[in-house]
Amino acid sequence: MRPQVQSSLGSPPEAYAKLLAQLAQVGWICHGTVVCRPLRRRVRGRWVNKGPYYLWTGKREGKTICYALSVAQYQVTKAAILANRRVVKTLAKLHGLTLNHILKQVPGVQKRQ
Repeated sequence: MRPQVQSSLGSPPEAYAKLLAQLAQVGWICHGTVVCRPLRRRVRGRWVNKGPYYLWTGKREGKTICYALSVAQYQVTKAAILANRRVVKTLAKLHGLTLNHILKQVPGVQKRQ
């Protein structure tokens, strides 16, 4: 027979709760990359500055796609991407805390001598 494993890990530590509170205040998130791309072209023998062009690039259903953005869309998307990066970092910390808590609180296998 297998021993009963406690399904509850108990209440999370204070650091874990603080990280969860940070996640609750994130707002809009978006993956991908945005760029502001100036462009110089040669028109009738002279160099002419074009743009800047604002682009979002990311993956959707396994394919890389790109959208042209307005200045306002670029600024909002850039903020959402930064928020997404903060979320990913926070989740990585939560993963680490969870694993450490499980390894300390839940009985594991007996090690060989």
